[in-house]
Amino acid sequence: MVLTRSERFAIFLERLAAAEPTDSAEAAYNLVSSTLIAVEDEFSGTKFDPAQWKTDGRLYPPQLDNRRAVAGYPEVVRYRSLGHHTLIGSNGSIQIITIRGATELMKAGTDGRHVWQI
Repeated sequence: MVLTRSERFAIFLERLAAAEPTDSAEAAYNLVSSTLIAVEDEFSGTKFDPAQWKTDGRLYPPQLDNRRAVAGYPEVVRYRSLGHHTLIGSNGSIQIITIRGATELMKAGTDGRHVWQI
């Protein structure tokens, strides 16, 4: 079954929220990536091909070359995507916000703290 981008993104957020929390930035990044890839494999109808991200209509995980430091928060990194910022804390916390600043997801790390609490 092929779903719209917004429907797929909503499923991604639901699955990410339901997943077990992680305890490191690497584990959080891997969770975001693997969850999004799985949703897109299941519902996009488009083969995984990151070179085609501009034209194939599939959603792709944040790319490492879009990783940025967050001023004043040395334990947090930001990944810029087309319509979102994905913030990942060193404790495994995740926050996804729109470019306009609306929070789509806030997930604590295994220590119970969110991105801005570390």
